[in-house]
Amino acid sequence: MATIKIVTWSRADKDGNYPIGFKISNNGKPTYIFEGHTLPSRDLWDAKKQQIKNTRAVPNAARLTNYLTKRLSELRDKAIQLQTDQTVTHVTEIKYAYKQAHEPIPEPIHSYFNTVADQYLEEQKACGNREAYLSDRGRLNRFYEFAKNEKLTFPDVTVDFLRRYQIFLKQVRKQGKDITIPGKPLSEHTIVNHLMIVRTIYNRAITAKLASKDDYPFGGEGKISIKKPESSKIGLDETEIQNLESVDLSELPPIYNDARNIWLTEYMFAGMRVTDCLLLKWTDFQNGRLYYQMSKNGEHGSVKVPAKAISIIEQYKRYATDKEFNKHSLIFPYLMDLPTLDDRFQLRRRVAFTVSRLNKAMKKIMEMIGSTKNASQHKARHSFAQRAEIMEIHPKVLQKMYRHESILTTMKYQSTFSHDKIDAAMDAVIGN
Repeated sequence: MATIKIVTWSRADKDGNYPIGFKISNNGKPTYIFEGHTLPSRDLWDAKKQQIKNTRAVPNAARLTNYLTKRLSELRDKAIQLQTDQTVTHVTEIKYAYKQAHEPIPEPIHSYFNTVADQYLEEQKACGNREAYLSDRGRLNRFYEFAKNEKLTFPDVTVDFLRRYQIFLKQVRKQGKDITIPGKPLSEHTIVNHLMIVRTIYNRAITAKLASKDDYPFGGEGKISIKKPESSKIGLDETEIQNLESVDLSELPPIYNDARNIWLTEYMFAGMRVTDCLLLKWTDFQNGRLYYQMSKNGEHGSVKVPAKAISIIEQYKRYATDKEFNKHSLIFPYLMDLPTLDDRFQLRRRVAFTVSRLNKAMKKIMEMIGSTKNASQHKARHSFAQRAEIMEIHPKVLQKMYRHESILTTMKYQSTFSHDKIDAAMDAVIGN
């Protein structure tokens, strides 16, 4: 027959109090049930009388004694019932049966969507992810505009709700400069981004146990499936790049020459991203090679410095010795006056402003060389990838140059620029 009694634990908890609960013994094997009640000292419990000795030392002492006595009686009744029915052979089964009978019914989850979303935005801001913070804040505001509910819970975000949200997004028009002219509808890519931030917030809530997986509206059959559409990636061809190198910009403000130089530097260093280019330092160049850490994923690497790149960089030698203005030993002048490069949010803000100016300059330069192509700073990466595909550079080599973690990423990226085999197939079927 199992024996059950009220006991105090021999070791104090982190607050210096001693847990008090129940010890169940059967055939010399004990187990314990503690429900969060404690005493300031083990000596305050009278094991023989099963009550608290000094009621002044324990708040609500009489109530706690009554509670423990009642629970002790219930435990003993449960043990007798189980053993009479011969369904129990171990003390843990008594403990489990007792706890199951007294398990509180969980209250429904009422965490609000905007509470989790606000925390996400604050984290993005704190981490300096300015672009993600601003773009996702705008997408969430549009989601709230549709929901028309400040206290939207996660169970409210159903499959039907999101399908109606998709229709809403397809009817939204971008706001142009002239508010009298209807703007263009949102692109499929933009609509997908709006759905992705909702999914991100929902996943965070599930991880934090603030939402149930059972209510999750994304995924398989009958739910909302999110697939990013392939975006068009068109780079400059060899002739356009040569024209870009040779066009005379001497009569234009310095930013035009800087825009051209920064674009070409990105192109010559395997499609370097513009943020990394603006952060280039003189110390990054050693023994004819460029060594730098990619800001997007932290990957390190090095590439050979082409002669054309050296001639571009030499144009900025005058900044190398100006320690007062160029506090950070940068090559290009657009971030030199920042107090620190460690404030990621302010850094990204300045980069975004600078890129906007550079892209406007590049648009005019492209008009000067007779091209209608978009030559934004990121197109330098596309141009390199397009040229590498034509030259049939091995994907493994490109993976290292791009700093991709997976070769599959490189192959998928390069496939966008692979046209020769398709063109050959068309010629074979239709003719030139």
